[in-house]
Amino acid sequence: MKSVMYFSAFLAVLFIFPFEQISAQEEDLYEDGTVWSLTFVRTVANKSDDYLKGLANTWVASMEEAKTEGLILSYKILQGNAANEDDFDLVLMIENKNMASLDPNKEREEKFDAIEKKIRDNMGDKYEMTITNYDDIRDLLGTKLMREIHLKK
Repeated sequence: MKSVMYFSAFLAVLFIFPFEQISAQEEDLYEDGTVWSLTFVRTVANKSDDYLKGLANTWVASMEEAKTEGLILSYKILQGNAANEDDFDLVLMIENKNMASLDPNKEREEKFDAIEKKIRDNMGDKYEMTITNYDDIRDLLGTKLMREIHLKK
């Protein structure tokens, strides 16, 4: 009996509040901006500088090439103190035009593969050593996609 009452109340709410009006009001609050991919990293104590040196040769180099190729808009690294031993101290950020620019795309993937190969070839044996060393000096805590929004006045 209770489930019938709950279902009836649910239907009443559906018909009383027009969803189109609610979503239209929400859309009026802001304009969509770019999309950011965030990677949260925790470095091992006293190894942040080692990790950042490695990133300069690998990740930053690939982001610069990707930016030149028009594959990304920009990138950033944020550094801060971890709030506790399980927290991150670095955020690697990549700015993309929109969600569609992240859809699977063979041409885009081939360009990224070519960038990685170029960096690997330029670094030689140092590339594998740097990449392998990452496992000892940092933990990847996760990634997140977030959209930048611009509030309307």
